[in-house]
Amino acid sequence: MFEELGLRFIGSKAALLPFIEENIRKICGTEQSRFGDLFCGTAVVSRHFKKLGYEVIANDNLAFCATSAKAVLLNNHEPSFSNLISSRELKNVQVGKLLATPYDFVLSFLDRITPEPNFIYNEYSPGGTARSRYKRQYFSDANAQKIDAIRGKIAEWQKNQLINEEEASLLIYDLIRATNKIANIAGTYGYFMKEWDARARKPLTLMRSTIVESKKRHEVYQNDANKVAKKLRCEILYLDPPYTWRHYGAYYHLLETIAKWDRPQVSGNSGLRPWQDTKSRYCMRDQASDALQDLVRSANADHIFLSYNNEGLISHKRILSILSERGTPDVIEMKHRKYKSNGIMTEQNVVVERLYHITGRQ
Repeated sequence: MFEELGLRFIGSKAALLPFIEENIRKICGTEQSRFGDLFCGTAVVSRHFKKLGYEVIANDNLAFCATSAKAVLLNNHEPSFSNLISSRELKNVQVGKLLATPYDFVLSFLDRITPEPNFIYNEYSPGGTARSRYKRQYFSDANAQKIDAIRGKIAEWQKNQLINEEEASLLIYDLIRATNKIANIAGTYGYFMKEWDARARKPLTLMRSTIVESKKRHEVYQNDANKVAKKLRCEILYLDPPYTWRHYGAYYHLLETIAKWDRPQVSGNSGLRPWQDTKSRYCMRDQASDALQDLVRSANADHIFLSYNNEGLISHKRILSILSERGTPDVIEMKHRKYKSNGIMTEQNVVVERLYHITGRQ
């Protein structure tokens, strides 16, 4: 699950997986059918239902989320990296473990790569921005250069067709996981911490992901959820749209850059990349309701589940009204402590998570 990534993600359902699984399987049974996750985020729910044996179709409009979902869903067994291994790119690599696999050799090579200053160093480290108008310290100089070197090497391997999409996604996912452990942030990438966090002083280290074995064919898209809903046919459709005004493209801009590796023109104190193309109607109070209504009306599924909490931009009354166009909605509630970017959870931060359900096709 994505908690292994160490990223505190706004709206993450990691802590609610038992609640979600129990109620979906109670209503739909345990048959392993097609499961659509149209706002997959960090792929926590997608991974869980893949592990349960479902055929999962995931989507998100952000590149780093889609990349994470590809790593989680498209790798049904540990990749062989056959083209890369046969190229002798990894010659003389040693792994300090018995029964090492090609995956171990690739990670060992990347983990021991010679640091190289590039985009991340130039824009997000003290050394790289020392002479710039904006001084940024998301990463130490050493870690920034290592991120650059690893991401650049993955891009080179892709360009030379030494690794396929599944292998590349897995390696980028591993880099993002490692990056989060040493990022000098409180929770999101909206801004860096003025004082260095102890974690940020530690060296970046790549760790292998746990591969979820599967014989099913899973799919991942990077698109607007409402557009995907019009084309997707599945038995279970799970919706977990953004519920606050926070646009994820801005709050996780640096992970988006690492995933896309497009060297964008950044601006301001935080080095924000252009993110307007990732704006979500669900983060706008005057548009969220209409967006949900459009999605529900066009959805082609036997069962539709919607995760939303009592502090969301769309009111409980309005959600019931929207869902009632398709049938009689059920609502299951659970109290839990809400996300705080600094990781602090108190009883005063309790919210009501609601899992809405409607059944039947139009």
